[in-house]
Amino acid sequence: MKMLVRAISCAPAFLLCMGGATQENASRISASFSDPSSPGLLHVALVNGSISIKGSESRDVVIGTRAVHLGAPKQDQKGPAVMQELPQQSSIAVVEQSNRMSIAAANPSITTDLEIQVPNRTSVQLSTVNEGDIRVEDFDGELDVGSVNGAITLSHVGGSVLAHTVNRPIVATIWRVSADKPMAFTSLNGLVDVTLPSATKANLKLRTDNGSIYTDFKLGSLTGPSPSAEYAGKDGPLLRMEIHKTAIGTLNGGGPEIEIRTFNGNVYVRKGK
Repeated sequence: MKMLVRAISCAPAFLLCMGGATQENASRISASFSDPSSPGLLHVALVNGSISIKGSESRDVVIGTRAVHLGAPKQDQKGPAVMQELPQQSSIAVVEQSNRMSIAAANPSITTDLEIQVPNRTSVQLSTVNEGDIRVEDFDGELDVGSVNGAITLSHVGGSVLAHTVNRPIVATIWRVSADKPMAFTSLNGLVDVTLPSATKANLKLRTDNGSIYTDFKLGSLTGPSPSAEYAGKDGPLLRMEIHKTAIGTLNGGGPEIEIRTFNGNVYVRKGK
């Protein structure tokens, strides 16, 4: 089954503020997976905008949209009057086939904020580039989250997580960790702050190039930065030393690998309940 839904005017709420010219337009639609009895895959990608995900026990995916356009009044090119630019209606495309659903803005140039209720135990892939953050709360499933210029906040999530951002922080609170799947939380320019259940069994790989690493866990088999050497060279042996800044330790005897890393910023690994 294949479904295409374009949200144009489902119960819109309109707000126009003069001066700062903040304009919003909101609507909601719902969509279903082909086989709601089996876990589905949801892929959401935005060029401009934010994504908020909330887990639910419903079988439907409920999508709320809000288009936001910021701008000052513009001079009409054909006359002397100053005219206010009107908001453009938010429009998204939703395609579902074989229990795989994708959501994207029909016009990437419009900053569109998405608020989506997702059935728990869904595999979710999220990506943004500009003008917004990614937030996930009260969700239990598989998460693959990436952003370029947005922060990532995961609150009370369970399952497995892959999270990466380039220019903002990552803050995650995990209440359940999948026993057989690795996880990773990485940033280039931002702190990474992860809270794990106290009983988590994992092998930790922690690294920052320009910052510090903090934890209130008691780590076993902890190893710190160590040198490695390579011998090469056509004119004889050449010794090259590489300093690895990764701290490696085990939680509760070890388990799947959890990598927590940033280049510029601190790393925090906190003990939850």
